[in-house]
Amino acid sequence: MGSWHCLHRMPWILFHVPCPTPDGQTARDLYDKRVRMITPEMQRSAQSLGCRFHRAWHTADGSAFYALAFWETRECANRFFTEWDIQDEPGEVAIRLEGDVGLTPDIP
Repeated sequence: MGSWHCLHRMPWILFHVPCPTPDGQTARDLYDKRVRMITPEMQRSAQSLGCRFHRAWHTADGSAFYALAFWETRECANRFFTEWDIQDEPGEVAIRLEGDVGLTPDIP
């Protein structure tokens, strides 16, 4: 139960980018950029800094790009973004999610 309790105190962040972006990027462009830029070194860095979950998607109709991240602390996430020089996409909104209810078990 100890890890479950700690797990629920960490912030989930949902990133939403309406597309096309003001500079003309499509949802698929934003997705493909991540396919290219996420390297094994970047994955190890994120894990060492407290990233426990990160996934990204583009909508089928191309209207938006989404990413969902789960970090131990906001400070760890900010350090990662700074070290890897990751900037917000034009029009990107970061939404801090609260609460946790669902139909399936928690993430181990």
